[in-house]
Amino acid sequence: MPATNPGDAWTPLLAAHLVSRAGFGGSPDDIASLHSLGRKAAVEHLLAGDEDADMFPPPELTPVADAYWAFRQANMMAEGEEKREALGDLRRAQLDQLRAVRAWWLQRMRYTRYPLREKMTLFWHGHFATSFDKINSASMMYQQNETLRNHALGNFKSLTKDISRDPAMMKYLDLNRSEARRPNENFARELMELFTLGEGVRYTEVDVREAARALTGYKMTPASGMFRYQSKAADLTEKTFLGQTGTWNGDDVIDIICKQPECAAFISRKIWVYLAGTEPGPDLHARLTRKLQDANYEIKPLLREILLSPEFYSPEVVRHQVKGPIQWLVQISQSLEAPLPPPDSCEFILRSMGQVLFAPPNVKGWAGGRSWINGSTYLLRCNLAGTIVGADDKPLQKSRDAIPVEWDRIAPAEMRKNPGALCDSLAFRFLSVPLEPGDRQKVIAFLAKRGPDISDATVRDCAHLIMSTPEFQLT
Repeated sequence: MPATNPGDAWTPLLAAHLVSRAGFGGSPDDIASLHSLGRKAAVEHLLAGDEDADMFPPPELTPVADAYWAFRQANMMAEGEEKREALGDLRRAQLDQLRAVRAWWLQRMRYTRYPLREKMTLFWHGHFATSFDKINSASMMYQQNETLRNHALGNFKSLTKDISRDPAMMKYLDLNRSEARRPNENFARELMELFTLGEGVRYTEVDVREAARALTGYKMTPASGMFRYQSKAADLTEKTFLGQTGTWNGDDVIDIICKQPECAAFISRKIWVYLAGTEPGPDLHARLTRKLQDANYEIKPLLREILLSPEFYSPEVVRHQVKGPIQWLVQISQSLEAPLPPPDSCEFILRSMGQVLFAPPNVKGWAGGRSWINGSTYLLRCNLAGTIVGADDKPLQKSRDAIPVEWDRIAPAEMRKNPGALCDSLAFRFLSVPLEPGDRQKVIAFLAKRGPDISDATVRDCAHLIMSTPEFQLT
């Protein structure tokens, strides 16, 4: 695999790297367009990240209040088969609506004009992880997703404060049940351990208890699913948290945490690893930490520093990150300039590969990186890629249709007369780099054997061949 040099001029390979890491990939035309801007302008274009909600109207969801009263009425029924059926119907309805929200978000990732906002929304979804399995409300999960999106390129402190008031998070980590006479420590602990500082960094068990006291009074009205502050349930007395004493509330706790340099170090590192796929060296980590601190936790300046840094374009970073399942699926659609598979197929693919939206494995989210792939999942990816492009006769669950690909666009007639040119074009489309010489010769031999008239079926099978390589699993 050809390496890049951080000192190289701005190249199509580096533009492809940027659009993949700061988004979900793109077609050769998308990459050429970004490349034509130059590196700095390309990064600024991605950072603009304006809203495009008008393009993606949300699915119809049962309001939280209506769902609450329906469940309450069903629970009031006498025990028996009728009650079980009523509750089962309500749960299935919520699950169907959640599937609609998943499909809506995947479409948004695929077609958004502002991929970095969606890429960072996916990051925060894994960072502030909650699961439908406990929430059991599609509307609450959708509301949380909108909160993450609104702050995705905004301010980390503001996002964290809004998450502490988010009904889905409050329900997931039992914050809505916390009150002065019996503080619940779940959210306070994860706030420091997973969301801001890192496990065992700076805080003690006493700090967890004091933070839990400060966060009392945060309530969710069950009948509306809305946050409300209930002062009667709050502990308004003095607390000593991270060495500072005062009548702190939840926002105060978050402000105090963000004053700790360990917080900026934790968040800057995690965002770097998410986008770059490697650990930052000490000097880079220090630089990113200072950038986040100096920007008062505004995310855009940190992202700009990352996406313009020489380290981001180094040989250790480019083409060395394992694609997560969602990245893999959406990037296939982008590369083929084709729609996503049908919603039921997307559900099956992502569940098989281990990344189901709104259902992370635990409060830590997805581990990512090399955990995405092993011998079994690699074979699964190869088989699923074949099914998606129609090169495999094994249908996806509930759908016998491969995605509709305009193979004439992928491989124009003139290009089909030259196996070498077709091979190189497909390699750039799916890998962004040339194939290794030995692999290139194998693909050219495959095309020549199918020639001289290269059919759509041959192009499709060749695409599947490239998508089955180890290199395709990387981005």
